[in-house]
Order: sequence, then C-alpha cells, then structure tokens
Amino acid sequence: MKWSNIPRHVKEIAFACVALSLLMTMLQTDTILFYIHTYFLFKVFVLGSLPVIGLWMILSVRDYLHRRGIYYYCIQKFRASSIPRGAKWVIVIVFIGNLIAISFGKQRYPFYDIGMYRWPVDFKSRDKINYEVKYYYWQEGKYKILELRKEASFLLADHFGWGYSNDIGYATSYFHKGEKENFDYLSHEMKERGVDTLWAGVHTINFETNEVTFDPDLCHAIHINQTAKLYYGPIYIPNYQLEKCDGH
Repeated sequence: MKWSNIPRHVKEIAFACVALSLLMTMLQTDTILFYIHTYFLFKVFVLGSLPVIGLWMILSVRDYLHRRGIYYYCIQKFRASSIPRGAKWVIVIVFIGNLIAISFGKQRYPFYDIGMYRWPVDFKSRDKINYEVKYYYWQEGKYKILELRKEASFLLADHFGWGYSNDIGYATSYFHKGEKENFDYLSHEMKERGVDTLWAGVHTINFETNEVTFDPDLCHAIHINQTAKLYYGPIYIPNYQLEKCDGH
C-alpha cells in the first residue's frame, strides 16, 4: 500500500501514538536530567524525540484551527452529542485527569490505575466450594460484611470511599491481607465510624448449587483460614478472636 493511499485519519492516529509514546516516556523518567547527562544514547533519544513531539503538536493545533483532522472531528462530535452538559464536563474532567496521570505514570486517586492487574497471582482450584475469609461486624443484632474491594469505589462504598484508593483496597483484600498493619488500619478507621470490633467470618460459594452463604462462626473462620486453599493466602485474624476459640 502506498503512503498516499493511506487514509488521513489513520496517519494522524499513528503519528499521535508515536509522539505520545515518546512524550510519556520522557515524562515518566523521574531523573531525566541525570540520564541526559549520563547516558549518551538517552540524550540522542531525547534530542530525536523533541522534534517529533513538537511537529505533532504544531500539526495538531494547525489542523484544529483550520477545522479539520481527527481531533477537530472528535471534539465536534462530542460537543454535538445529546449527552447532558453537566455529564459532558464530568467526562472531560475524568478524561483529562486520567490522561495526565497516565502521562506522568503517577496514580492520583480517583484517576488511573490501568495496571491493577499487572501482576496476577496464579490460582487453580477444582473444588466445587470456594471459601473466602472476610471481616464483618455486628450492628443491631445483624452481621454486616466489610466488603473491602467495594470500599475502593466512591459510589459503592458503605464506609470509606474517598481516600480509600485501589492500592489500599488491593492490599487489604489480596496482596497483604495477612499483615497485622492492614487490620490495625481497618480497625482504627471503623472505630472512627462507630464500629468497635471487627471479626473474621467465612463467605462460601457453592458452584454446584449456586448457593452463596456467610458464616459468622469465629472458630470456623479460624479453621478455614488455617486449612483451606485461599486465594492470596490466609487473612489476618486478630488475637481476641483466636483467644475466644482456644480449646475448641
């Protein structure tokens, strides 16, 4: 295929991908001046990237001012859409926030982390019944499960929401759920919200019967936590719960 036969919008998108890749690489290099002065090849990379980035910016602005090109088309389509004005502003803010966060490679809640599944942990279980030990508390005679993954979402959270980022959510739910420090943090946060004591119970899913149950029995939770094959390993169970089950 000849270059002249390639559609204009394809060329624009391809050029933008190259320019943005170069720009983000430099923005995400924390000690860029050190690398420029220390590594000759990196200096060549920067000196070669700057003209490409500059040309892309100049062409993009020129095309937009002349009311042509992929960016002008997308912006006009977005402005002409039937989405309510308030919702459009929310979309723009979220888009710009995520673009900035991704460009610098820095997580700033609630923007970004597209790499949350970057290091998955292999887990194979052929059991028909799956167990997950979770924290819960008692309120008005009924148990309430503390769903730590849900708490990382501002719209779905029952307790934490804003400030309880995905980093904390994944640490307390998966990566470091067996560490006492995470439990102490959760316990402290819940006490500030009127919950004095957190306990560990067992959430069970039976894939044969499609039954989902939760067992608040303290000793059963300890037994499952110590003997069952759990995703990301056992959770931290506080000493006061262990003491209640001594001898059982």
